[in-house]
Amino acid sequence: SPLAQAVLCRTHPALARPSLRSFSVRCTRASDPMSQMQWSKPVIADLRRERRGATFDLWELTTAIYGGKEKLEEVERQTRIVMSEPRFQTDDLWWMNRQQRYVRACERGELFVKIVRDYKIPFEERGPLELLLGEDLFVLLHDIMFAPTLINLADDEQQSWWLPKALNYEILGTYAQTELTHGSNVRGIKTTATYDPSLFSDGGWHIHTPSLEAVKWWPGGLAKSCNCCILMARVMIHGKDYGPHPFFFQVRDWETHASLPGIELRDIGQKMGYNGMDNGAMRISNVNIPRRNMLMRYVSVDTDGTYKKIGDDKMLFGTMTYTRLKISSMSGLNLAKAVTTATRYSAVRRQFQMQRVVLGSDIEKAEDDLVADSMHATTPQEQLNNLVKPSKRSEAQVLDYSSQQFILFPQMALAYAMHFAAQEVQKRYDVAIQEFRASKFDALTEMHVGSSTLKAVSTVLMAEGMEQCRKSLGGHGFMNAAGIGPQYLSALPQATYEGDFVVLSIQVGQQLINAVSSKMLKQKTSNPKTPMLQYIYEFDPMAARKPPSMEDLEKLLGEPAFMIDCMKKRANFLHYSAAQTFQEEVAKTGGKPGPATLDAVKIDFMRMTYAHAYVLYGEFFLDRINQIEKEAPKVAAVLKLLFELYCLTVMDQSYDRGGGLGEFIAAGALPPGAYGVLGKRTKALLKEIRPHAIPLVDGWNIPDFLLNSCLGRYDGRVYESLYEQTKYEPLNDTDIADGYYKHLQYVLHPERRLPGATVQTAPAAAPSKL
Repeated sequence: SPLAQAVLCRTHPALARPSLRSFSVRCTRASDPMSQMQWSKPVIADLRRERRGATFDLWELTTAIYGGKEKLEEVERQTRIVMSEPRFQTDDLWWMNRQQRYVRACERGELFVKIVRDYKIPFEERGPLELLLGEDLFVLLHDIMFAPTLINLADDEQQSWWLPKALNYEILGTYAQTELTHGSNVRGIKTTATYDPSLFSDGGWHIHTPSLEAVKWWPGGLAKSCNCCILMARVMIHGKDYGPHPFFFQVRDWETHASLPGIELRDIGQKMGYNGMDNGAMRISNVNIPRRNMLMRYVSVDTDGTYKKIGDDKMLFGTMTYTRLKISSMSGLNLAKAVTTATRYSAVRRQFQMQRVVLGSDIEKAEDDLVADSMHATTPQEQLNNLVKPSKRSEAQVLDYSSQQFILFPQMALAYAMHFAAQEVQKRYDVAIQEFRASKFDALTEMHVGSSTLKAVSTVLMAEGMEQCRKSLGGHGFMNAAGIGPQYLSALPQATYEGDFVVLSIQVGQQLINAVSSKMLKQKTSNPKTPMLQYIYEFDPMAARKPPSMEDLEKLLGEPAFMIDCMKKRANFLHYSAAQTFQEEVAKTGGKPGPATLDAVKIDFMRMTYAHAYVLYGEFFLDRINQIEKEAPKVAAVLKLLFELYCLTVMDQSYDRGGGLGEFIAAGALPPGAYGVLGKRTKALLKEIRPHAIPLVDGWNIPDFLLNSCLGRYDGRVYESLYEQTKYEPLNDTDIADGYYKHLQYVLHPERRLPGATVQTAPAAAPSKL
């Protein structure tokens, strides 16, 4: 049985129970009789030594990462279920073509649904299972956008029609909003839903795509997989335009899966990545649907066409808030996967000897030797060789080099920061959504700003961080089998869909300026509806900007409260400066601001959004450490090192390579001479974190099949794994490739193109040399 193929192997000595990553699965697929990659062989010495050096209980760290024992147990349970099914392995994605990849996505989708049904996993507990799929496919759009929209926007009667089927996957849906010419500007979409009281028994909607520009474009799963969707279309009643509203819209026959009359569906074509998802294009030609297919929890349209609002109509776009939070919750894990691969490989990879550099006073001590050598040095390289002396040690682990640590460890810290922040905002959303359903909308702005900030910044930093990790792997990092490259390309769209950074930064920036205006113009000292913006109300822009002295700075850098305060000062400096600029632009218009007025501060909004996100990351990271300290002080002690490194990175070069130190100095948070102090402390932190590096990535407990990387595998057997994976490359199926018979032989032997010449042809079955 598949379960019998899952075999436990060695676990970390500090771990009191089996590690999920330590399962070994060697699978044979019914669709492909060839054996696939084998994971988790005996662990190599370098990684065994790294893990023995852990100063904390690894399981306590894993428990902290996943939010407590109860949640971790559910993650464990679902992971073991997935690992018992060999067909969930994704190493075949390294060499599959597009059609094969879509069929495999459908296979994994079927397995996903089977697990949900067999184990009766509630909808709200399917998050781990979604992440364990290994790549995005149609069931994720169904779970993250389609079903939640029905839950939040359909009224009780409508839910009774569609929701039970959606939760059990008896219907498969997606979210069709983006059009060819309108993505971020939702209010500009052109698909129309015109009300006609004569349709059906009590009225209906005439759905139409009025032009090529209005073709729905990009909805995941719409091309081939889903048979219905949430359609966003402009509501037109008696000639009046009420703007975009959501509709339940069937696109394929329930039984045959054929597209319905008047609906043209296409796949939009291959992408840079994300090719397990069948992103669709849909053109609708005069299709009629019942009146009650418009979701009516927050609006209603009577049979005579009377339009009524119920509660806050901003909830019509509430699915976007939920989706942005789900995307943000994936960002930390995606970055953690890349950091895990890069850190493990850097501990296994050895390059060069640790060099003994002879400089400064050492030169004077070895002057006689240097002079003697220099007499024979005739080239710059020979002169350089006199300064750099080889060590007697063997080649060093790449992870021992400070330059590699400087690339990876800040990303490690950021993964934790983004993950903890997303968890905290998700908790607040869970409370807020219950209030929304009770028609209490006080937290609407808070949730919008929080989700938009994290989605905008986390996805961009995730993508940039993953690419940094990929480049740190050297040449091997360019291979699909290295894992990070394909994962990066699959995660990259997250930075764009459901609101890209620029668009979301405008929305966030406007709310930040609103808070400044409330403080300065209305003399408010707080806004209970936006507690995450409280630091803006507590700031006094009139106070003198007095940074600490250089002497004090060295002492203060180790204090979490000081570092958080620095980030708040920097953020407030940007917020209040932008507000002043905006006020000046408004004055130029005579108090009648227009689009150009807003455009004058859009760059400021981008900087403000980054700064605000860094404050949230820092505060939530520190809060989580304080919670962990009560039950696992040794874990908290190590996480404090990462927290400090995160803060120093923001203060120094910054993750976005934007403001950084200059803004902190301008804000009066740091003195002009802080550069050297920050650099010195950063180097010291890298050394302190180095012994904990492997345990810190192991703590995420990411199974090998999910990392899907020859270089990041738990056992460290990277080179034999790289060689093993070549057996499954289709180009290696034969010794002589088809390209030789069709073309290459005529390059080498042009005479074979002559009439009557003997041409070499492929045998019936040429055996592989492997």
